[in-house]
Amino acid sequence: MIIFQKDLLDINPAYNDSIVEYSTSLTGVTYSEIFINSNPFRIYPINNTFNFNYKDIVKVLINQNNFNDEIIPDLNDDTIYDDETLSLSLSSFIVVYTTTTADTITKDYVFLKNVEQLINYKEKAAINSNVRVLLPTSNYLDYHLPYFEGYPIDFAFYGLQNGDTFQFKNITTISESEIFSATTNEVKRFYLSDGSIANDNALGLSTTTNLVEFYVNDLLKANIRIKRFESKCGVYLKWFNDFGSYSYWLFEPYYDESKLFKTIDEINGNYDNLQNIKSTSNITGKNGTSSMKLKTSLKDEDKEYLSSILSSAKVEMYIHQTPFNLLEDGKFIGVKLNDGSFSFNNKNSNHRLEVTITLPDLFTHSL
Repeated sequence: MIIFQKDLLDINPAYNDSIVEYSTSLTGVTYSEIFINSNPFRIYPINNTFNFNYKDIVKVLINQNNFNDEIIPDLNDDTIYDDETLSLSLSSFIVVYTTTTADTITKDYVFLKNVEQLINYKEKAAINSNVRVLLPTSNYLDYHLPYFEGYPIDFAFYGLQNGDTFQFKNITTISESEIFSATTNEVKRFYLSDGSIANDNALGLSTTTNLVEFYVNDLLKANIRIKRFESKCGVYLKWFNDFGSYSYWLFEPYYDESKLFKTIDEINGNYDNLQNIKSTSNITGKNGTSSMKLKTSLKDEDKEYLSSILSSAKVEMYIHQTPFNLLEDGKFIGVKLNDGSFSFNNKNSNHRLEVTITLPDLFTHSL
């Protein structure tokens, strides 16, 4: 019999270590193999105990789309969309061999496309929550979501099984969503807005903090506090967050912009007398980049939500700086976040965030 001294949780973060430790009651152990998608990974024992870390394999399997968001919602048709790229169900067949026989077991694990930090993680992991909203939380019950009117936004949740019913109730405005029925076990994304005026308030949100209750099979699973900001101009960023989904934030409309051009190469001019040439050298062209230094104010409850932008592997900028533009393919463009800094004031809870982003390379003439 295979015995696990260290096993994984029911739901695991894909970008943290996921180590199993196991042994067997058999004697004369030689080695073990773990088969994942029919591919064998061989392990040799140390003091008759095997150790295996799923992290590197999971990172490859769960991120085959390079953090790209491939969903363009049509809110006239539906507000809930499945996103199969945000989670991974992994089945592994484990074999321990001896010189004469073998011991086997099958293990099934679930991974979310997120990363966890040490602070407060043990308290969170001890909570047995089969349904999770992929937003900041300390207890898998209470979540926070800022929402900027006139800009596309969604939030994701995981743990529903095929056939489950679910509903959202806005306690603040006494409004309810329709009752949905899950047809898959994938991560689901609820689009509150696609940026257009016609589809910009799926939950009847007031211009304040809205308490939205999330029910699955008529049981309360989460409280989502959605803070709605009135429409205004600004620079809208989207990024893949630590929680395993996408976050959005509207930065101030006033920013510092700079452009930088560098010579690609230089070639010598013609070899001739001075009176016969016009130049001793020519450049082959230039590379150009443009960067923007963005600023924003935030409150205490926004700190954890916004901090994940600094470590995000995927940041995008909305091409519109005015609200109420329908989200279509190509409206978000990839940018590089060069640096960022938080400024906290623990006296009045008013904070500042500054980030510098580099836009896609500028097109220039070149040889």
